Amino acid sequence: MKRRFVEPDSSSAEPFRALRLAIETRPSKRETKGLVFTSPRRLDGRSTIAANYAVVAALVQRPVLLIDADMRNPSLHEMFDRPRAPGLVDVLRDELDPWQVAHTFSSLGGLQVLTAGSPLSSPGDVAASPAMGELLQRAYDEYEVVVLDSPATLMASDASSLASHPGTDVVMVVNRAGKRRHVVSAIRKLVLTEANVLGVVVNREGALVTDFS
Repeated sequence: MKRRFVEPDSSSAEPFRALRLAIETRPSKRETKGLVFTSPRRLDGRSTIAANYAVVAALVQRPVLLIDADMRNPSLHEMFDRPRAPGLVDVLRDELDPWQVAHTFSSLGGLQVLTAGSPLSSPGDVAASPAMGELLQRAYDEYEVVVLDSPATLMASDASSLASHPGTDVVMVVNRAGKRRHVVSAIRKLVLTEANVLGVVVNREGALVTDFS
């Protein structure tokens, strides 16, 4: 897969800087440490937006950890040209040191990326597990920002499971061509599990439209 994250000094990075600012300056009474990026369906651009958000955040907020929590269809290892395993699954299953497994990109503000890891038959169980919760709490202690790329909400329950862990909130990515009913269904599914949806990012051609009011 061709690299899909922006050059930090290019104009193409500006929409992601605007997204970072929208999230950081939103009205909120609770502290957010983890951001779960999800979408109603696949191919909404969720992984690309999550990766680019992590890149621009790493340039001003060190350290930042990007986790490929889409263990069904992972893509961050290809995007950043690193091995899929060892990664998240191996850290949780084999009790590996996550900070030793994560890949560091010094040219991207010291961004660290934890890939999805070895294939797994029941990834949904991992997202909701106590081990995942413990890993996230450790990450929140070590990093200023933790970004999680999660499967599409209408395809799996992983996003809801990840958002159930304390300190973790959801960013919904919507493709401009997507159907409104899919967006409504996805948000309702998250709300039913008491996930905190921070806002919506509409992925348009060459631009992002955000609503974090």
